[in-house]
Amino acid sequence: MGSVVHVTRSNYIIVKISKSNELPRIGVDVVDANNEVIGKLIDIIGPVAQPFAVIKPAKPAITSLLKSSTFLFYRLPRRSNRKGKRYELH
Repeated sequence: MGSVVHVTRSNYIIVKISKSNELPRIGVDVVDANNEVIGKLIDIIGPVAQPFAVIKPAKPAITSLLKSSTFLFYRLPRRSNRKGKRYELH
């Protein structure tokens, strides 16, 4: 996805998206290089040519571990084969 640019006062993580033609969907999980969940993508802001992602961290302590050069990735949600709820008949 891109590298960390800033951590806001309200503990949101701002990431500069490296490929503006491949924008992730809102709500996807954001992970680091070790595939550990950092948080969820909640918004995409900025100009179309250079968008930024706003990430809500999974835990507040995560923001202190991030450096400005940390590269983050997004993980696509798993697709379910189920189409709605299934009820068992007794």
